[in-house]
Amino acid sequence: MKRLLSRLLIFAIIFTMLPAGVWAEEDLAIASPYYPDLMLISSNSIRAEAGDRETIEIELKNVGTEKATNIVATLYSDETGTVLVTGSSSKKIDDIDFGTNNVESEYFNIDIDDDAEDDTYQMRLEVVYYNEYKEATAESEAIPPVKYTLSKTINVRVTSSPTTPELVVSRVDLMPVIVLPGGDFIVGFELENDGDGPARDIKASLKGLSVDAFSLRAGLSTKTLTSINRGKKDYIYFELKAAKGLKAGNYELELEYSYKDDKGTRIGPEKEGFSIQVGSNLEQAANLLLQNISYPSGPLGQNKEVKLSMEIRNQGQSIAKNVVVKADSQDSNGLVPKSLSTAKIDAIAPGETVKVDFLFLTAPNAMTSNYPINITVDYTDDLVSPELRDQVSQMIGVFVNAPDEDANLSTPKLIIDKYSFSPTMVEAGQNFEMYLSFYNTNSSRAVRNIKIFLTAEEETDSGSVFTPVNSSNTFYIDSIAPKGRVEKTITMFTIPDAKAKTYTITANFEYEDTAANPYQAQEFIGIPVVQQSRLETGEVGYFPESYVGQSTPVSVEFYNTGKVTLYNMMVKLEGDFQTENGQYYVGNFNSGSSEYFEGYVIPMNPGELSGDIVFTFEDSTGQMQEVRKPFTLNVMDMMPMPEYPGGEPPFEEPMPEGSGGIKSFLIPGGVALAAIVAGVIFYRKRKAKKANEEMEIDE
Repeated sequence: MKRLLSRLLIFAIIFTMLPAGVWAEEDLAIASPYYPDLMLISSNSIRAEAGDRETIEIELKNVGTEKATNIVATLYSDETGTVLVTGSSSKKIDDIDFGTNNVESEYFNIDIDDDAEDDTYQMRLEVVYYNEYKEATAESEAIPPVKYTLSKTINVRVTSSPTTPELVVSRVDLMPVIVLPGGDFIVGFELENDGDGPARDIKASLKGLSVDAFSLRAGLSTKTLTSINRGKKDYIYFELKAAKGLKAGNYELELEYSYKDDKGTRIGPEKEGFSIQVGSNLEQAANLLLQNISYPSGPLGQNKEVKLSMEIRNQGQSIAKNVVVKADSQDSNGLVPKSLSTAKIDAIAPGETVKVDFLFLTAPNAMTSNYPINITVDYTDDLVSPELRDQVSQMIGVFVNAPDEDANLSTPKLIIDKYSFSPTMVEAGQNFEMYLSFYNTNSSRAVRNIKIFLTAEEETDSGSVFTPVNSSNTFYIDSIAPKGRVEKTITMFTIPDAKAKTYTITANFEYEDTAANPYQAQEFIGIPVVQQSRLETGEVGYFPESYVGQSTPVSVEFYNTGKVTLYNMMVKLEGDFQTENGQYYVGNFNSGSSEYFEGYVIPMNPGELSGDIVFTFEDSTGQMQEVRKPFTLNVMDMMPMPEYPGGEPPFEEPMPEGSGGIKSFLIPGGVALAAIVAGVIFYRKRKAKKANEEMEIDE
């Protein structure tokens, strides 16, 4: 009995040291943006001996956007009856809310037949869950819950005597974690030799590839390794490409591998299934931005050329196609086009900037006024229907100062000849000062009794985008002398949920001349609004201690808590060390989204090792931003494990009563192993924020 318990405890230690793989499969496509999405974490392959009883632990994490309810996990026995589930094969699991660290664990016990032959036996694990029931409201009917299913095959490798090599897949990496249709990605496998001899002439290939789903982007479909000694690991990877029209969902592929023992006998092929999660690529659409708009800012005379130039930058992830740029004069009596007012561009690649120029001419009989030009850019890409075209626009004004041929008879004009903002880029949710200069263009006639009120063309659910602070949107000026100016500074507040774009405010004028003749006029003011980019991160998870030459995981969850998309986001590990999976390209990180990054640090020297998790992205103005999360590791030399005559460690022999059991082995020979186990326990507690159930063994 003690020998059996000793083996159980040692297996549990090794089991916790293996990185967990993730498999998830939904039984239907998700149309709503709010749904639970459980990630299933369990060992994909375990090793046991004939007659043993083992425990399989699973963890479920909700990475979706809605609570998962009525969760039932079921483990099915091996079809041959060699590996059986003991006790309950179905476990009811508590509801799992969405968000950080919402993880639930469950355990299953299995028995291996005493006469089991050396082979790999497959058990199917299935998890069924639902989203929340939506009760009926005054606006909508009740919505019944939707059923979701996850499934995974667990391989139980049974041996009677560990005298041969045994390769297992100890880790599956998918980079990026969510694959986009038409996108490139890498799938990597860590192979570990759990047997008692070296594995040689290792061959591994992917099964299930097709041009309609996943195909090789580069390299060969079969990878080879010369050998992996017992207790050692090696790594292989495949460069793949997802089909362009692939629908969102989970897809299953298999890694098939075989190897030879020292006698030249080929073992296998063995198969390891894994899933690829394909996401929607709407967030990877093209996104055009108008920038560096240049035009005459001072007054112009009649019959003068006006050059308008601008840059159009694609800060999205897809190619913008059929781009149409228009610059339309809003008053052809004062400003007419000299060149074509429409420019067509076939395509603008991600990150590319295209310059566009237009020419206008002030009319020979143009009156003194501010003549607006409306700039629009509309486009499409491969991710949306050609009829659904996106558009960006901005309004500018060209001021024309005409000579007064008959000043006494001419109509006095009241215009805004210049305006500015402090700060220049108005931030949503903040106050800003708007400086306005009102100019009487007439050289001999004053204007008086001036009423000016501001209106915004666009409103949100919260009301008008801009609100005056400590004043109304209407103000009064007694009079403005001929060729005179009156300057006003108005404090405005921008509502927090305003989208990042240029808004137009209309200044409406009502005024009189000296003969009490009434006049009305309008001027347009373009206000660029930006949203503050906010990237929040969770606590960095890592082992407090690590060893030279051994990979150790470093992970962190991060969230976009702002109201705008963060573009071209990249997460990477930086420091004086080697890495595995040390870089993760997120792409466009939408508002309200959360993501998870885990990379592996390989220290080269003992001592204190500092590093950073570095986040880089472009904000809504196209500016590059950087956020760093530091971490420090205590790196130790790997302690050599003692060798025992005959290849059997002491704990394989029967232990007499009072010998101290497993403790007698751990104290003299397993200090390094105990340190690793302590680090693993610390890491799991820190990541899940929940203690696992304790297992008590009564002798």
